[in-house]
Amino acid sequence: MSDWPMFHRDPARSGYVDEELGQPRGIVWMLETGDRIFHASPVIVGGMCICGSRDGNLYALDSSSGDYIWKCRTGDEGDLSVSAVEGTVFAGSNRDGCLRAIDARDGSVIWIFQTLGPVFATPLETGDLVVIGSSDGNLYALERKDGSLSWKLKCGGEIRYAAALAGTILVAGCTDGYIHAANSGSGEALWKFKAQGPLNCSPACSDRIVYTGSDDHHLYALELAGGSLVWKFRTEGPVRSTPALAGKVLVACSLDGRCYALDSETGRQLWSFRTNDALYSSPAIAGETVVCGSSDGYLYGLELATGRLRWRYEIGSDIISSPALCEGKIYIGAENGRIYCLDAG
Repeated sequence: MSDWPMFHRDPARSGYVDEELGQPRGIVWMLETGDRIFHASPVIVGGMCICGSRDGNLYALDSSSGDYIWKCRTGDEGDLSVSAVEGTVFAGSNRDGCLRAIDARDGSVIWIFQTLGPVFATPLETGDLVVIGSSDGNLYALERKDGSLSWKLKCGGEIRYAAALAGTILVAGCTDGYIHAANSGSGEALWKFKAQGPLNCSPACSDRIVYTGSDDHHLYALELAGGSLVWKFRTEGPVRSTPALAGKVLVACSLDGRCYALDSETGRQLWSFRTNDALYSSPAIAGETVVCGSSDGYLYGLELATGRLRWRYEIGSDIISSPALCEGKIYIGAENGRIYCLDAG
């Protein structure tokens, strides 16, 4: 499997790798941080696992052995994921409203950009730019090399979760219920769509459809080109995790405790699987296996075609963090403050 260098693996937020995983056989390594791990999800790049904690630190570990490499004090509460591409780690902070560029070799800070509100959103890298949303209601596009502002787009509501990218179209959801589309190079607004509730998750994209969930208990599929509604699907609870996409199968989780598989083109339900508590964690797909974490303290492995339970692995603590899948291993954070690497080769 290739690296998992950003939240949900790629700019489209597909959450998908094409190599199969087996049943977890045990813990390869574990790091106990100084506080809980909520929405911060591991990224894997260049032989390193990088993940934040509510203790305010960003940790870089050897992805195979778990050996400590560096840690960086970000000023954050550890509620977000980072992006790590081409030797630079980009990390936001909800305490001071900054985006930091960090040298992946030693954890030193290269530059800092200040927004006017807390930054919960995960950065998105596209070409020479890095895009970040802020609770000040703006999307910012910055030059990767020095953090200078390229463009910004006023969206209105807070942007608390990562933007996604398909081609040159950038999409991001807001707490006011709008999803916005913009040209990634210029920041020109293209369209916006209003759901019936706040958008508290990142969208995912195919080459022609945008998928997002809402607190209004619905999943939405929108045309990438113009933002018109393709279909919507009702769950029994708010949707606060990012869907994963494998071809014509869309997998999404809800706070109703269910993992759903839908036909990505029509929204028809293919199957659902019920866990024993809410699902905040975003699902990931490896080949024919869906991996999702639940607040019931278990990681689940489900058969993509049928939703049949293949395995479950007890972490023993709420899982809000989303899994990263790389080279036969599963990386996940948990509310007990630990980062786990599981052998699933």
